[in-house]
Amino acid sequence: MDNLALLTSSRVLHVLGAIVLFGGAVFIRYLLSPAAAAATLSEDQHESLKEQVSRRWRQVVGIMIGVLILTGGLNFYRALGDHKGDSLYHALMGIKILLAFVVFFYASALAGRAKAFANIRKNGQFWMTVNLALATIVVAIAGFLKVRGVPH
Repeated sequence: MDNLALLTSSRVLHVLGAIVLFGGAVFIRYLLSPAAAAATLSEDQHESLKEQVSRRWRQVVGIMIGVLILTGGLNFYRALGDHKGDSLYHALMGIKILLAFVVFFYASALAGRAKAFANIRKNGQFWMTVNLALATIVVAIAGFLKVRGVPH
């Protein structure tokens, strides 16, 4: 695989990973959760549905975080040469990466089973909304950096 194909594949996988995580979270927060809460299901049925969705979503979250870390690292490494001495790029990219790891943490905590994060899951609607806001900031920074391009 030549360099162009590798870099293109990495960028496409990175964008798709972000779409899956962000879109899945939007779906769960604003469509599935309210519909499940409004449904006339028994408590056992609610718990069964919640566990089945969580189990599958947990797997997707783990895989997509891995994809985003790997492709993000490669994409950043590739861009370093183009942005040598570009302090705004590096500052914003640093903020983007830090926020992305916060998003990964909350996505994992919300989808996971660790008892240490039970309070996050208990207030899941709030924390998912916060996480979606943070993810929106990550996407906005990425969009700005892409549109801004390489200063001459």
